[in-house]
Amino acid sequence: MRVRGAVSSTLLVVGLAVASIGCNKNTVDAQKLARQAQSIQGETPKDAIEQYKQANQLDPTSHEILSHLALLQEKQKMWNDAADTWAKAAAADAQHGSDDFANYHFHRGYCFWQAALKEPGGLQSETAKGFLEKIKEPVQKALQKDKNLADAWYYLGKSQEALDDEQAALESYTNAIQTRGDQLPYYVDLANLYLNLGYGDEGLQVAQEGQKQKDNVKPKTDAERDEAYSALYNLMIDEARAAELLNKSDVKIAALEKTRSVPNPKNAAREAEFQLALAYYQAKRPNDACSSILAYEKTPVGKDPQSSANHTDATGKKAQWGCK
Repeated sequence: MRVRGAVSSTLLVVGLAVASIGCNKNTVDAQKLARQAQSIQGETPKDAIEQYKQANQLDPTSHEILSHLALLQEKQKMWNDAADTWAKAAAADAQHGSDDFANYHFHRGYCFWQAALKEPGGLQSETAKGFLEKIKEPVQKALQKDKNLADAWYYLGKSQEALDDEQAALESYTNAIQTRGDQLPYYVDLANLYLNLGYGDEGLQVAQEGQKQKDNVKPKTDAERDEAYSALYNLMIDEARAAELLNKSDVKIAALEKTRSVPNPKNAAREAEFQLALAYYQAKRPNDACSSILAYEKTPVGKDPQSSANHTDATGKKAQWGCK
């Protein structure tokens, strides 16, 4: 009996060894496929996506492979697929702590936000609202695991605002700023929301505080630099909006004048100069009004219908004011 027992044990050990070798071979092959996918994803992303999927089939417990796949799907704007992949990444190999990766949950929520933006009917369409409702669960999971994930607070706030839960959105935007105060878009959205709700003092304070952070912004790419310029410009516009709500014409003019100092590397359409011309005229500064309206006429017309209407109005104002 002992001999049989010994033989049986030996067979069991051998069986485990064989199984282990097979498992390790799958893992090695999966890593090879993943590395190959990574090397070609810049040139042939569709092929890379298929290779990542094959690698995942060989090693379903590798959350790293799934995260690479999800990021590539995001770059290809495959938002629904990416959201599903992030969910799998968060669930894979849980015994090794992959479910503790707050970013996986955040990215899933972010993909739902982008999917909502893609809807032809806009954020008010029923399909978009369905995506917006889905954001809450993964983003809150992310915040449970890392309450200092500022972008999670920010996109939670954006989804709450889109769903007309303004109070919750105000709190989420504020938490985002308190977590990371050098992100100007956070201030823009919080100031805009306050102003849309008619809170001029609060909107003014947020807009001015955001502008004070400009020297703390350290963009790493041209795209990040341009985003920072755009956000700074919008904060000045918000300051002018708040001043108008509060009947502070001098503050409004000063805020609009500041927009002239914000770089505009892509020569994007900007309406501040038109608003400044109107403000000068209302303040009985006709020479400054004419100077601004003439300068505005030289700026590009934006895609927004309001920009086209402003340019048409500027032509009429120039004649009405006697500008030469």
